[in-house]
Amino acid sequence: MKSLRHFLLIVCVLVPPLSRAEPKPGPAGSDQRLSTDKKERESIAAQTLNEGRATGSLPAGVVIRISACLGASDAKASGGRVPDEMREMWEFTSRQVHRIEVVDKNATSTYERAESRPFATKNICKELLEGKAIELEARKGKGPEVGFVGTNYHLGSRLIEVLLNGKTILELHESNTAVLDLYRESDARAFGALYERLASQARGLFQSPAVEVRKR
Repeated sequence: MKSLRHFLLIVCVLVPPLSRAEPKPGPAGSDQRLSTDKKERESIAAQTLNEGRATGSLPAGVVIRISACLGASDAKASGGRVPDEMREMWEFTSRQVHRIEVVDKNATSTYERAESRPFATKNICKELLEGKAIELEARKGKGPEVGFVGTNYHLGSRLIEVLLNGKTILELHESNTAVLDLYRESDARAFGALYERLASQARGLFQSPAVEVRKR
């Protein structure tokens, strides 16, 4: 069985955080172009999610992907009830939710849909909007930076991503691994609540908790 460190590496490689990336030197006007691209992406995300809320379904071409790979649990705080590690990855499409596995093939890591269940996505865009997904991407929260609010874990990564025709239009990401990418406290609490709201629906459909690994 692969270690948590190996899994975290795969997740970080496949889904690199965008929010903390330092701008690279470029020709005059490049910073303005990056700002324009970000605003355009935010506008597309807001338009797409509002369309989904109005119609009560995911718009065509939209996939919502969420994933978590967490470790270093606080056994004392949880009374020993929390597994040492927790891993999960889900994708929501217009009529289904899929359990995703990361598979290594020919030295390349890819996503594969291992199992699927019927799922009515009529409220998922509404939940993202009411969970302040657009505002969270702007990262304007207050307070100290914290991670994994609502869990007993201290190491790992969590992601909420909205894709339109295969391209990312919204990405909410927190990481406390080799790559540090955390939210201010108020945003961290909102992100944690939104992630759990989405993940719990997927877990419930499969009638099982997130994939858990206990150390031997």
